[in-house]
Amino acid sequence: MPYVRANNCDLYVENTGQGKPIVFLHGQTHNIDLFPAQIAEFSRGYRCVAYERRGHGRSQVAPYGYSVWNQAHDLKDLLDELGLDKIVIVAVAMSTTIAVTFATQFPDRLAGLVLCSWYELDGYPLLEERRKKHLMSFADLHMKMLDVMQKEGRQGLERYLQENYETLLPIFPTNKPDVTRKLVEIFACHPPSHYWQTGEFYTSIPHLIPKLREVKCPVLGICGDQDPSPDQPEKLGDMPNFSQAWIKGARRFTMMESPREFNDVVSKFLARIGY
Repeated sequence: MPYVRANNCDLYVENTGQGKPIVFLHGQTHNIDLFPAQIAEFSRGYRCVAYERRGHGRSQVAPYGYSVWNQAHDLKDLLDELGLDKIVIVAVAMSTTIAVTFATQFPDRLAGLVLCSWYELDGYPLLEERRKKHLMSFADLHMKMLDVMQKEGRQGLERYLQENYETLLPIFPTNKPDVTRKLVEIFACHPPSHYWQTGEFYTSIPHLIPKLREVKCPVLGICGDQDPSPDQPEKLGDMPNFSQAWIKGARRFTMMESPREFNDVVSKFLARIGY
């Protein structure tokens, strides 16, 4: 079942393992290749579901429908089609906005929420204030990536990102070349239209910190202590069902940079909530 029709969009889906479901949700301009170490580990005791969001990777490039609200409904319809009810979501970076939106709209369907590098919950345009260490705004970066891909193809975009990631994408690790190379491939794997359609999603994100405080299920934040836009758990200091974990020496992609530590943190969270 590689494709599921959800909310009028064909989404590429991979299911691995059996048991209670964990849904892995990649961020913007990512794909499910963020999660091989997690799926290998957790599929031993859980049903791991990973899908590529609309306009990403192998999923359909729909002409519209990329807002955070609509993509939360992509997730809801996908779960309906798969017959899944109570789930744990593991969301990364900009997809944390989809996860929190889903959690506030469909609270009865969540057993737990793991938010990996969640600064984008500040919403647009505030999240750009947190990206000052980047050479370009999120929108300008994607327009540049589109321009390079149109002129030089996917291999040209990979080459451009590999040569310039330290200034364009300081979220990539500088000390783990295999991880960086894989991230370059992931960021360059999308259809050309993805790089401009991303703007519909990016500019639709509201300020979601107050909404996160409304979430009743257990919530875990995970962030690398070298992330250039680190989480700010002090914003949730009065939220009793929230806890924060830091992964030493990692930047944005903790699940790839430090998979053993990441999996251990998630395993302890699942045990704590009895999942």
